[in-house]
Amino acid sequence: MVEYAFLDVSSLPDPLTDASVLTDIPPWRQAYILRYRSLEDRRRSLGVWRLMEDMLSAHGFRAQEVAIDAQGKPYCDGIFFSLSHSGDLALCAVSDAPIGCDIERVKHAPFQIAPRVFCPDELAYLRAAQDDSEARRRFFTLWTLKESYMKMTGEGLGLSPKRLEIRMPELTLLRNDIVQPCRLFHTTHDEYEISLCLEDPSGKNSFPEKACERTDLIC
Repeated sequence: MVEYAFLDVSSLPDPLTDASVLTDIPPWRQAYILRYRSLEDRRRSLGVWRLMEDMLSAHGFRAQEVAIDAQGKPYCDGIFFSLSHSGDLALCAVSDAPIGCDIERVKHAPFQIAPRVFCPDELAYLRAAQDDSEARRRFFTLWTLKESYMKMTGEGLGLSPKRLEIRMPELTLLRNDIVQPCRLFHTTHDEYEISLCLEDPSGKNSFPEKACERTDLIC
């Protein structure tokens, strides 16, 4: 089972001025949401939690059961999930196997860091882009794919992106030159790049063709 969905958070209330939107959210998560100084960041943090609540509930789990592990990663016994947000979108993926997801709004790509985070063949993939717009898309395609793997393993940015190589277009991931037992998925939505990584030694799991856009979550 693999599901993912995204939510436009741009019209959510500000949890700093409307405490009612924090109802039923655990105190530790409330503090996490309210630590952000900008309204946009508070909306993203609130929205991704509400999206996760909705998706976990559909499978019989309660968000109140979510805890934080030693690495600071949220988890819920009995189901795997991953969270991400960028721009006006929050993203959540759930599965019965370890999963990671990442979303990035394509604006100004930091090409100056490319040699530090991408392998030679990945850099060649960037250089082969037809124009700057395509190059920016390709940058965030590679980045979100790597990030989704790092979230799936729980290592996050503690794992150097340069130890990972994404082979395009077959979507194969190598770690230290060894092919990993995982499946990658990539798609786009408007100006966003979305990637998922699923631990899948059997190769039997499949991703849905597209995400479900949630528009009916009320905070």
